[in-house]
Amino acid sequence: MTVVDDRTTAAVPNEWTAEGEGRLYRSLGWYWHPVMYASQLDDAPVQTTLLGRRVVVVRLAGEVRAFIDRCAHRGTAVSLGWVEGDCLRCPYHGWLYDDQGVCVEIPSRTDAVISPRARLERLHAREANGLIYVCAAPEPRIDIPEFPEWSDDAFCKVAIPAYDWQAGAARRTENFVDFSHFAWVHDGVLARRDQPLVPDHEVRREGWELRTRIVVDEPTNTSKTSTLELESGSTTVPGERNYRIALPFTVWIHQTLPAGQAFVLFMACQPVGPKECRTFTFVARNFGLEAPDESFIAHQQEIVEADRVIAESQLPEELPTDLSEEMYVRGADQISVEYRRWLLELVEESEKAGGDVSDC
Repeated sequence: MTVVDDRTTAAVPNEWTAEGEGRLYRSLGWYWHPVMYASQLDDAPVQTTLLGRRVVVVRLAGEVRAFIDRCAHRGTAVSLGWVEGDCLRCPYHGWLYDDQGVCVEIPSRTDAVISPRARLERLHAREANGLIYVCAAPEPRIDIPEFPEWSDDAFCKVAIPAYDWQAGAARRTENFVDFSHFAWVHDGVLARRDQPLVPDHEVRREGWELRTRIVVDEPTNTSKTSTLELESGSTTVPGERNYRIALPFTVWIHQTLPAGQAFVLFMACQPVGPKECRTFTFVARNFGLEAPDESFIAHQQEIVEADRVIAESQLPEELPTDLSEEMYVRGADQISVEYRRWLLELVEESEKAGGDVSDC
């Protein structure tokens, strides 16, 4: 029998405390975050927003670079400028910055001694998994999560257009692994409302990941499942799903399907601000290789839109760091509970190490 676990249940407060919500957000500067698909970055600078700060990403000297998008002279967005050789030119007064962010030319006074302060604030930047990642801390706490299928030629990889939600990144990530909503929000797509039970599953930590395995039958009438090789007359697709939540906001799902077929989702979420996020997703499959990629994109977009309406209605917009602020169903909500507990541990570790790095 499913019962509500009252050990972590308390009365919902009349007002959400900004201090409680903000603890997780303030710790996020210590971690790698995706900011765009690598395919979006060519030979021009691109602006994005990470943790409420304007960031410019650019390729200089053959490497991906990221800086706070603010010229040292008058605060102009250097993302409005352009690349010259291995340098970035500010469009306002023409200051030129090298690949380390150091100003090497001030056109208005060629005889001027350039101050050491004349430099852009550089951030860590790396290209991996088909994405550009940025970290604002002096040194990232943990490495970039793995996406094994990215380099596996047996899988066809498709990027889903990035999308923005008015919700915290942790809310979006938790939604991705919330098993009990499948039958209700995605009836006929991921599960069925007449079969709402969540199978028992064990959640464990391994490295910097939470891992679990769950078996969920999926309807066969979707654009995704219609391309599978199945037995004649099948109405559901039996499939084992292996989940990995890589902290703080990445999810890898490997679905084992009949006849050696496999379907993978790789989701990485960017915390744009405390209550806004952007999500990047790759679909990888080793079946239906002749099927149009658009059908798989449309399938994911249908699921995402149904989830967006729900997630954007949740209060608070950020995930509570206090487990007692919400209620949990024993077993069914286990992965959410473990995810929140681990995030809280990261918050506490970050606070001990110096806390907020947003102003570094």
